[in-house]
Amino acid sequence: MLRLTATDFYIYLRPSKCELRIYLKGIGMVEGPPGPFAEILFKLGDRHEKAHLATFPEYADLSKGTIQERINRTKHEIQKGTPVLYQAVLRSEHELKGIACEIVGEPDFLVRQENDYIICDSKLSRRIDEKDHPEILRQLEIYGWLYEQNSRKLPIALHVHSGSGDIVEVPYDGGVKALEFLEEIITYKVSKSEPFS
Repeated sequence: MLRLTATDFYIYLRPSKCELRIYLKGIGMVEGPPGPFAEILFKLGDRHEKAHLATFPEYADLSKGTIQERINRTKHEIQKGTPVLYQAVLRSEHELKGIACEIVGEPDFLVRQENDYIICDSKLSRRIDEKDHPEILRQLEIYGWLYEQNSRKLPIALHVHSGSGDIVEVPYDGGVKALEFLEEIITYKVSKSEPFS
């Protein structure tokens, strides 16, 4: 079964759209270690995320353990109605382009409101839109779709906690755009020849 993750959108679309990065990941090419600038961005992103986490008085931290353990704990905490889930894992099996796929996403936050959840991710980016950061929109859309597949309910909303500290709402289209992009990604992941990029 082919595994697709929400981070595949970043590999495909950042810093610009590149089919070759997806192909190389698909054949098992290992990326080099992050440079100093990437390390700084990672630390800033982690600090931004932790600052948002600190605004919640009660939460379940699901960041530790195997993926399967975290999937099981996520389901359990959702059923319990835990107010906030940090680093939950959502998974679904789905056929795309005639290929059996396992789709996995790890939203930063699931925030309970009434009987359901808002899905929220913290990002350093200040402009959350189709022109500047389509990868962020696709990632949130696939989180919403995964939540719907697992709970059989629509997410209340999809939010991005942006680098400016604002909460930006991402419209939910039922996962249509995100799944279309995953079909593109599959094309290059399973390609027998290296794409020109």
